[in-house]
Amino acid sequence: MNILFFTHISPFPQNGGEKLRSYYLLKALSELGHRVFAVIRNEEQVDLSAYPLENVTYYTHPDEPLTLEERLTGSHYFKKSTHVLQLKQICGYTRIDIAVLDYGYIGHYIDFFTARNIKVILGTHNAQPEISRQVPAGNLLKKLRKFQLVSLERLHERSFFKKAAAVLVVSDHDKAYHQQFIDQKKVFVVPNFLDEREYVTIGSRKPRLLVMSANFSVYMNREGLRWFLQEVWDDTLAEKFELLLVGRDSRDALEAVTGTDNWKNVSATGKVPDVKQYIAMAEGVIIPLLHGSGTRLKCLEAMALNTPIIATSRGVEGVLSNNFIVADTAHEFKQALHGFNGSEQKGNALKEDFMKEYSAAVNKKRISDVIAYTIN
Repeated sequence: MNILFFTHISPFPQNGGEKLRSYYLLKALSELGHRVFAVIRNEEQVDLSAYPLENVTYYTHPDEPLTLEERLTGSHYFKKSTHVLQLKQICGYTRIDIAVLDYGYIGHYIDFFTARNIKVILGTHNAQPEISRQVPAGNLLKKLRKFQLVSLERLHERSFFKKAAAVLVVSDHDKAYHQQFIDQKKVFVVPNFLDEREYVTIGSRKPRLLVMSANFSVYMNREGLRWFLQEVWDDTLAEKFELLLVGRDSRDALEAVTGTDNWKNVSATGKVPDVKQYIAMAEGVIIPLLHGSGTRLKCLEAMALNTPIIATSRGVEGVLSNNFIVADTAHEFKQALHGFNGSEQKGNALKEDFMKEYSAAVNKKRISDVIAYTIN
């Protein structure tokens, strides 16, 4: 089957949660035996030939900066890019059976495909308006801007998402949200997942090392870090553990909260090509999130690498396991860390839970079922 895969994400290198989602969807389609025409972004200008996937041909479209008018009016939620419309060329010389539109507000492209009798599977990474609503607005102007943003996101969803033949969501919570305005039988849960073959623990763990991996430019991660450093981390914990922040803007985030780039045994790496090595060598991963929706790829990566997880309920929301160490208040988080010993048994139990629900083997079957539903 010929599948056109279109996303605003730059899947390579796989150094962020949203990139991992897009990459593993692409890889699953490839391994299911489909011929895939992948129209993606390449913001880091990497050599795409270094990321080969069988039967996948890459095309790129640029990240077009928003104009002032688009920023003020939100018209970009409904505007088709002239660069993206190179899709016409692909559809012109190849029969496309299904289009998979992945991530963000690209529902306005659905009509392009349905006009050509191509059925669309629309992929979501979260319930975005629910996240936007959680961002604080300190003054009237920010409150008005927030209202506008949430309203535009909801309008886009309700105008376009229902036109897809099938909609992928990442959790039961997100499924319930989307079924408010989409035919229930068209909404399918395909959780965030990873290829277990790429997550093999090598080497030993570094005693008393904790890791928080995230894109720290995102509000929910930066705010979670702020809460953890100001309300949980103290001199006693700093004597017991080393905390390493791994990921995009981690240095900036640490300095924004503490005023320095090395504080009470907390340091940051900045953006790294691959977070797996850091998670694999840690005795534990912390996910101190207070906001957000969907399932956390940072959580799944730790599970896949047998690394114990200490998190808030929000940090492990939507992930099926009873083997997390959950702490929702600052006091509970402090107590959990004081009692934490890097249990190998706890890490192994998380790996078993990962294999049951979040492995590529399990989710390729789910994706195959969605494709079968779409074409029938």
